Amino acid sequence: MADFLDLHDDPSVRRVLYLGAILLVAVPFLQAGSQLWPLQLSNIQWRFGAANALSSVLLLPYLGMSLLVLMSRALDSRALARTVGVISALFTLGLLGSLALFALDALQLKKIVNSAMMNTFNTTSVRVGLVTTLFLVAFALMALACFKTPRTSKAAPAKKGEKQAEEGLGLIVGR
Repeated sequence: MADFLDLHDDPSVRRVLYLGAILLVAVPFLQAGSQLWPLQLSNIQWRFGAANALSSVLLLPYLGMSLLVLMSRALDSRALARTVGVISALFTLGLLGSLALFALDALQLKKIVNSAMMNTFNTTSVRVGLVTTLFLVAFALMALACFKTPRTSKAAPAKKGEKQAEEGLGLIVGR
């Protein structure tokens, strides 16, 4: 079973996994971008809809980045781990900025939403804010995990009392 999971000697599987991870990250943003084109950054309704559309596609990029983290650990590749960490940190900063702008847009847009659409507006605002916050935390944790060096030892660390007890064991000579 360990040979099945060893990616060091199987470049074709590595290429497939890299391509799959890149597709998981890129395709959802391309699909959302095609729905949001042309950009209308000065239109508050467009920005609200764009935040809604982009928050709904964050799961697949997160899974693609998670696959890259797992591959970096399996391959013991610090370069890949750091690259994923930097990209995750950029996602975190982007989500933090977009969450702040979305909150300001929602407060401004609330004044012009008619009463018939207020329930839908509130539901969408809470969903986008909650989903964006959750993925903000998830990407931040991923970035931190990428810069943390994993233990190379597979054995569990010894507890305080175990080492002392093991030192007392051995041959008793002359007692």
